[in-house]
Amino acid sequence: MEASKDLIVLRPEQIQLIEDLALVHESMGLQPAMSKIMALLTVSDEVDLTFDQIRVTLNLSKSAISQALNQLLVTRRIAYKTRLGGRKRYFHIRVSDWEAQIMEQFTSIAQLMEVYKRVLSRRPDATKEFNHRLEAMIYFLSFIHNQANALYRRYQEEKKG
Repeated sequence: MEASKDLIVLRPEQIQLIEDLALVHESMGLQPAMSKIMALLTVSDEVDLTFDQIRVTLNLSKSAISQALNQLLVTRRIAYKTRLGGRKRYFHIRVSDWEAQIMEQFTSIAQLMEVYKRVLSRRPDATKEFNHRLEAMIYFLSFIHNQANALYRRYQEEKKG
């Protein structure tokens, strides 16, 4: 397939948004290629992009794109679909189930808190400072988890009304 055919034409403001969004994703712990793919899929006028469209538009190697897409799929940040009779995969951001994704993160925080509580209960008394900081972190995670759940319930109620 011809490379120019796969190039997604972006307006200057879209290029800037992709750069800004990629930086935010990197600051949240994503690798640069993953961040750029997430940003491109979010900002592009086309909501479903092929491997080649992503590769050509971002000007990254096949291996970098392949590795990043696989990691984004495994972490459920993106999904793909195929078209009837075709073999190409069309990648997209998972915006249709954003609420479920956020609830999964809340569940992960709750699981993390429970494991940290078990860790704290088995920590030696000799590490008082570390134990105190771990206890403070558990309290904070619990506070955030409870507040986020309350906000979500409030959001659901307002959405109904």
